[in-house]
Amino acid sequence: MISLDWICGQCAFIYAFNKIKPAVIVDKLIEAVVDVLVPGKGAGESNWFWRNLRSLERDSDRISKELDIRGDLRNWDREFPFFHHELIVRYAAGFLASAVAVAAFGQVRSLFSSSKRSRY
Repeated sequence: MISLDWICGQCAFIYAFNKIKPAVIVDKLIEAVVDVLVPGKGAGESNWFWRNLRSLERDSDRISKELDIRGDLRNWDREFPFFHHELIVRYAAGFLASAVAVAAFGQVRSLFSSSKRSRY
């Protein structure tokens, strides 16, 4: 027999899998990884020339690191065409939505079942 929480989880997975925009999420993830990998401001920025020079170096490092990451993703997609990186994002979003939906359904069901028991 199929339970309602299973149906709720399946519906949430299907909805999230189809509605998610993986390119936006991948861009945000790449931005976060680049922020972690590329160091911020350093010492030696006492005047405008050195500040601007350091800013140019930092921006070029960020662009270089982002291009490296995107190149690695392209290589991954070529090497594993059946497991595309955007498909991974869709599956992860679907599993997360399914887990949240099942947990929320369980909480709502327990609220109603405990309120019925407390009345009698």
